[in-house]
Amino acid sequence: MSDIAASASVPPVVPSGSPTTPGALSDGSFVDFAQLVETLDVAVVVQDPRLRIIYANPKATTLLGLSATEITTRTTNDARLDVIGEDGSPVPEDAHPGPTALRTGRPVSGVVLGVRRDGASERVWLLVHAVPKLAADGTVERVVISLSDVSVSHRSIREHEAMYQSVFRSKSEGLVVHNMDGSIREANAAAERILGLSIEQMRGRLPLDPRWRLVRPDHSPAGRDFIPSEITTRTGAPSQAVVGVHRPTGELAWLDVHADPLRELGEPQMSGVVATFADITVERNATMALEASRSQLQRVLDAVPGVVFTFRYSDNGRVEFTYAAGRIREVTGLDADAVRGTPSLLVSGIAADALAEVRALVARAASNRAPYEHVVKLNTPAGEVRWVRTVGIPAESADGLVYTAFSLDVTREQQMEDALRRSQRREALGDMAAGMAHNFNNMLAVILPNVQLAREQAHGEVVQHLSDAERAAVSAGDLVKRMLALGHADVRPGMQVDLVPLLRDALHMCRQTFDKSIIITDEITVADAHVRGASSAVQQIIINMLLNARDALHGVSSPTLRVALAGGDQASVVLTIADNGAGMSAETLRRIGEPFFTTKGPGSGTGLGLASAFRAIHDAGGSWCVESLPGHGTTFVITFPRVAAVRTVPSPSTSMPKPILTGAVLIIDDEAMVRSVLARQMSKAGMRSVPVSGAKEALALLRAGTVADLRLILLDLSMPDMSGDAALPLLREAAPHVPVIALSGHSP
Repeated sequence: MSDIAASASVPPVVPSGSPTTPGALSDGSFVDFAQLVETLDVAVVVQDPRLRIIYANPKATTLLGLSATEITTRTTNDARLDVIGEDGSPVPEDAHPGPTALRTGRPVSGVVLGVRRDGASERVWLLVHAVPKLAADGTVERVVISLSDVSVSHRSIREHEAMYQSVFRSKSEGLVVHNMDGSIREANAAAERILGLSIEQMRGRLPLDPRWRLVRPDHSPAGRDFIPSEITTRTGAPSQAVVGVHRPTGELAWLDVHADPLRELGEPQMSGVVATFADITVERNATMALEASRSQLQRVLDAVPGVVFTFRYSDNGRVEFTYAAGRIREVTGLDADAVRGTPSLLVSGIAADALAEVRALVARAASNRAPYEHVVKLNTPAGEVRWVRTVGIPAESADGLVYTAFSLDVTREQQMEDALRRSQRREALGDMAAGMAHNFNNMLAVILPNVQLAREQAHGEVVQHLSDAERAAVSAGDLVKRMLALGHADVRPGMQVDLVPLLRDALHMCRQTFDKSIIITDEITVADAHVRGASSAVQQIIINMLLNARDALHGVSSPTLRVALAGGDQASVVLTIADNGAGMSAETLRRIGEPFFTTKGPGSGTGLGLASAFRAIHDAGGSWCVESLPGHGTTFVITFPRVAAVRTVPSPSTSMPKPILTGAVLIIDDEAMVRSVLARQMSKAGMRSVPVSGAKEALALLRAGTVADLRLILLDLSMPDMSGDAALPLLREAAPHVPVIALSGHSP
């Protein structure tokens, strides 16, 4: 086989750019390439187009454990070679490098195959390269295959892989490998146990998948800027955080997560992220018990958003901070490294007066060698306000009295307390409003019917004036309802109203009643604007806003009020009310809409107008914003979601006879004016009225039988001598066949 060209028709390999004489070098000498191939430490095999091995150098026969004669009796995909791939699966015959190069006419490089030599128990692992030799017509004449023994390195890799898999499986901490897109590539058994998911369920899932329901230590949602694997993927730097994850059962588990970049040795480019995590749910729930030692405290700091610090307290009142650690940035908003270096920075966000109170509290506790506890407001460098609860425990030491303190962010708890106080305030408002409602509505019950009766008999402009007064009286009654409903939604499904006519009516009323010096302009650019809500509630929004703007224009030269109604988009409509009045300060803007808060003088405002308007806007599904500067006016922008207009088809009119009212009506009410107006209305309808001031008087008349032809009883529910609720069964007993209509200025 010394003459490769002669025995195998393989021409010598001539280096590119060499002299045209085979084997000729630039210095005139020659190289015997056939002899060179024979002596190479790399196995070389040549196959023909039928895959037969037509040449193998000595290294190839040794590597494959076959003689030169035996090897030429085989093909490169001979089944007796029992070829497998790196993953241990058999390689199909047509997928061997030789057949592949023959079929495609292109080189095949870097394929690692395991080959079992005849009679051998172990395989030899080969790095295979196959290069086709093309004829002039483009067909493949032969394929030259080089084989390198990589058994040692491959065995080492497999051993390392086995060791890695063993460590990966046996690690007590959860371990997850992420791809660069964040998806999970692999996870160990501990991760399956901790997360309550199988690897098949985890594989491919992203950290931001909503099914995780990840939360921060303060229970707020954990986003991309908090999740360690996301941070490491983005920055290439290790990251750590305590993260809450919801298992499929709904249970919340707390994990101490560490993420590290995955790189090949010496390579700057990342290939993924390795995240390890330990279940610290028990430690987090046992915070107070873990404060017994420094190591336990450190685990607490990893689990809860708290700060631990120590300070020495001298008898002269001097406080010297000596240590700080934990979730410093999360609790205080300060740079953690700066605080660790200078622990006294912990109190830098406390206002001077509050800090003085804290120092006095600590001094009193220190004088008795007692613990202390306080809640204080912190202002972070970013302008946020946080509430922090601190508990300090004293201990005598060689250096004197030393306090170990733990601070916890209780902002959420404080906000919940504030919300509770607001709720209680609304309840108090409701109780007070209920007491006012009865008498207020009784007065309206006199005003409104009299206005209506007067309007029916009026002529000319007086009719319009009385109509305006009637609308104002209805609005006044609705104000009571809105005051009672400050804490409750009162929009029933399907209720809707068109803003356009309501706004036009309100503007007409304003032009009739506002100071004539106020210039009122309107820009209504929509034909209709149907929104969710009751007509009275939406009308009250408009009226309250316009009245508020009018009051802001007092004393302003050239006062102007601009009202605009336009379509925001297909799904919304925008109402804008702007004035060039006094404007509002930042403090007023902060408290705007708070019940009973008003900047007007005594007797000029209740502080309920905007509060009820904002409540009605919320009930209608809308939103509002305001821009205002002192001396530069105020602009309110209210956005309502549009609803599809409900078109009613009028039913064919039928002639219905008017009911003929006759007989007597017994009117029971403790308010004389209410009795009077009801009597006039019933008399006008054709009935004879018998007014009495209380239930006891009415029962006496009924039991005596002195009310002839009694057809109806009108019963006030709220009366001093006997309530309507108590009187009703007695009236039923005295007049069992007479219908009773219950009336009340306010019914809880």
